[in-house]
Amino acid sequence: MNSTEADGPQDRLLDAAGEVFAERGFDGATIREITRQAGMNVAAVNYYFRDKDELYAATLRHAHSAACELPYAEEAALSAEERVHVFVQNLLRRFLDPLRPRWHGQLMAREMASPTRIFGQVIEEAFRPKCAWLQRALVELCGDRFSGADLDYLTTSIIGQCTFYRQNRQVIQSLFPGLLSPDNLVERLARHITDFSLAAVRNMKPHHPSLSNEPILKSR
Repeated sequence: MNSTEADGPQDRLLDAAGEVFAERGFDGATIREITRQAGMNVAAVNYYFRDKDELYAATLRHAHSAACELPYAEEAALSAEERVHVFVQNLLRRFLDPLRPRWHGQLMAREMASPTRIFGQVIEEAFRPKCAWLQRALVELCGDRFSGADLDYLTTSIIGQCTFYRQNRQVIQSLFPGLLSPDNLVERLARHITDFSLAAVRNMKPHHPSLSNEPILKSR
């Protein structure tokens, strides 16, 4: 979305700020450049967001939630399998939806690579609730078979499958032409990752700490 197409002054500021922050980073971006791109006065940042820090935090929250809102109100009505699929589908949509502004992904990638002082706030407000959604579904699927680090490994493995397709898209397209064709891409990948992950969860055995130092492949 172009900043001139946003609905109101706060939207225009968020959109313009996102593009500038994504390109220049927090330290390199200036309020003057952001407001000029938004077609607004410098004082608008103080009026709507107090300062540059709060504008940046609001921009990150917007980028993360814009295409990845989970239906928390419907959680109780969904099966554990459906909740895993919804999580994967929403995360892939955030990564791969061609209609989503490019700066959304660019800004989040920049923040992950070089965290700013509000990184912890973003984790607590944006990421942790979504991870908790996924882990509640996994606990329901696994019962008491997995907990602690084992549950965290399952969670990060599912997230990792989703991020793989975003970070390695060019490599995948070179190795497997047509695999990432745009037709129904998000749903195809979501179905594959969900089915693959559910099969693993159902068949995996808990990790045994006593074996943690033993090599997976033993030499003959």
